[in-house]
Amino acid sequence: MNSEQEQIGERVLAQAAAIFAARSDNGATELLRAVERLEFAQTEDGYTTSSNWNDYYWAAVLYIDAVDIPSFDDEVVEHLLPTIIEVAAQNDRPAVNQILVRPALRAPDANWRQALEGGQEPRLFQPQDTRPGDGKPTRLTEVTRMRLFDTLRLQHTEWAGRLEEAEFLKRIFNLDAFESYDSRFQTAEGDIYQHRVNNDDWEPDWVFTDERFGLRRGPDAVLLRFLSEMLHPVVRTDEGEVQKLLEFFNSLLARDGYALMPVDSISGYTVYGGKRIPVQARPMVPTKRPLVRASAPKGTANLYDLVRAQARGERRDYRLDRLPNEEGGQAQIFRAIHKPTDVEVAFKRRNSQRDTPAARMRREIEISQLLGQHAHYMPILDSNPVDGWLVMPMAQATAEQRRDSLGDPVQLRALVEALMDVLELAHAHDWLHRDVKPSNILLLDNRWTLADWGIVRRPRGQTTQAGRTRFELGTEGFAAPELFVAAHEATAAADIYGIGRVIAWALTGQYPQMNVPLSPPPGPWRNITRLATHADPRQRVQSIQDLRELINRELTEPAEPPSEQAKRLLERTRAGDPAAVGSLLELVADHPEDYDLYVRALVSLSAEQAGPWLSRDPQASGRLFKAMSDHVDGQGTRRVQFVDAARVAMWLHAIANFAAAKDDWDLLEEAARTMCTWDATWDQWSAQDRIAPWLRSLSGQAAQLLAAVLRDHPRSARHFSGLAQDGTVDLGIRVAIQAAAVTS
Repeated sequence: MNSEQEQIGERVLAQAAAIFAARSDNGATELLRAVERLEFAQTEDGYTTSSNWNDYYWAAVLYIDAVDIPSFDDEVVEHLLPTIIEVAAQNDRPAVNQILVRPALRAPDANWRQALEGGQEPRLFQPQDTRPGDGKPTRLTEVTRMRLFDTLRLQHTEWAGRLEEAEFLKRIFNLDAFESYDSRFQTAEGDIYQHRVNNDDWEPDWVFTDERFGLRRGPDAVLLRFLSEMLHPVVRTDEGEVQKLLEFFNSLLARDGYALMPVDSISGYTVYGGKRIPVQARPMVPTKRPLVRASAPKGTANLYDLVRAQARGERRDYRLDRLPNEEGGQAQIFRAIHKPTDVEVAFKRRNSQRDTPAARMRREIEISQLLGQHAHYMPILDSNPVDGWLVMPMAQATAEQRRDSLGDPVQLRALVEALMDVLELAHAHDWLHRDVKPSNILLLDNRWTLADWGIVRRPRGQTTQAGRTRFELGTEGFAAPELFVAAHEATAAADIYGIGRVIAWALTGQYPQMNVPLSPPPGPWRNITRLATHADPRQRVQSIQDLRELINRELTEPAEPPSEQAKRLLERTRAGDPAAVGSLLELVADHPEDYDLYVRALVSLSAEQAGPWLSRDPQASGRLFKAMSDHVDGQGTRRVQFVDAARVAMWLHAIANFAAAKDDWDLLEEAARTMCTWDATWDQWSAQDRIAPWLRSLSGQAAQLLAAVLRDHPRSARHFSGLAQDGTVDLGIRVAIQAAAVTS
């Protein structure tokens, strides 16, 4: 293949991989990484037109290591094909209609006959063998190498075993050919003995980062040989230690398509060597069943059915990785293999034997009896509550890992529908999850499931111990506020709050903070989130059915422009509809960017209409006043009219007067500060003619508060200089106005 064709093939692979990565289809990306080269070949499918005999159909031929070919089955090829066709067409390779998979042949070995005989001593690596290759990436990633070396450091593993370090390395490298870092010695062997035996001034893990030996960035073969030698019978005689290291090495190597396998034996003891294994990745191939509202898991779940069928609560049925994949305050999650079926599973082990963690695991097992067959519940395959462990399927990803794709409204709705489905069944039997958050939402067999039911609340009357779940449950930011006050008294609205926070997190990319509102950008999801995450559970959506109806309504009905909604709501307020006032204020608070809503619609409400709502919902009113302050200059897109500026300042004064009369100091301060912001900018006499007499009338705490506001807004305070020497005005207010005059 000429260089131009090779460049085109490599470009198509790179661009296709980028598209799959953008879709969070990591499986497809990993599979394309395994393709060594791509060529285009004419097929026998005929011509693309009946008039042009040169317009052939073409195949994209993927050349792959023969070991990886089983990973590229018909389903995978069918999944890759549309993207390859699209990218090929953009690279002047139209009319691609199929993908062919071919083995990539290696350059012939001149000594291939001897190599087939086996029993040959492996050759020693020379300096040129340990340098990074010709720019092509190695299969063993930096992440794999980093985790490998870090774990060996943390476990204080003697990488040279029973041998001296130089003697160990001489089994792999021709040390006489490697340079010395110490000018006193000619070769690497000399400086290794000097600094590891005589001086002992190198760290024990020095070899992992020594660029001469290429373990950190060199060819895969070098690191595989190093790890194989660590298991050699001459190096290690403890079979138990060898097996532990072998399992650990292979758990990491398998991610990059390698394994250490038996290649020989000495006196009955196994000698290992690095071998390629099929790339262990699957793309996000859409299934034929709907992603939501399914009755039972299928697909790979059939393998898990085998595990469930042979479950007997025996820990020895599982081979665990040495280190956990995930570690929390209550439990550790390990990747494990179910030995009788060779199926990969997730093994959850309780950290503590104390009553509360034990009870939570029992509840988690108990709820599985109700939800175990639900498509959107992460099932428990095997368990032993006495010993404190349970087994689940190994998830493809968490919602946290797929957040980028959840910005797509279709993907987000699929996740929300899955949560509603499984929680609706749980709520029907009076169970509450109480910890709905992205890390507990797992992708299994291309459908979303809800996991980690450890702090689930049993139906009322079935609590294991009075007071055990009374306070502080859930994850800050995602958990409903009432869960930190009286968790056992919570209702279904607590789980709905969690769903709302997950929606906001997915659409903003921000992790919510406790008791701080988080809303998506303007659109249908914004209102859904607002109604699902109200701080007061009584004002929240009350049931999954209500939430589903709300979502269907917001996402399917034509969106009415905010200005039209405001006009309709104002008409209802004038007709005496008290509910319309709250709806209008919520509409305004939800659209902080809409100048007309604030400067025209909002100020049409009297203080008697708007004041009670603003006082009742401090969080929403805080957002509203901030947005009003931001509109003081038209935000660079609108020209503020003097009449509008005066109207806003007078409305804010009316709200402040209402708050002062009610002793609502928070509302008074918010309104007064926003009022001074507008007054300082626009200096409208008509507004000041109302504000000045009001300032003169204030006393006590209200006067103290306004004095502080005026001190912070000297430009506004100077507009009331006529009050500076008025003995009827509160002293604090007069001092604030006098100070402003001095600084002018």
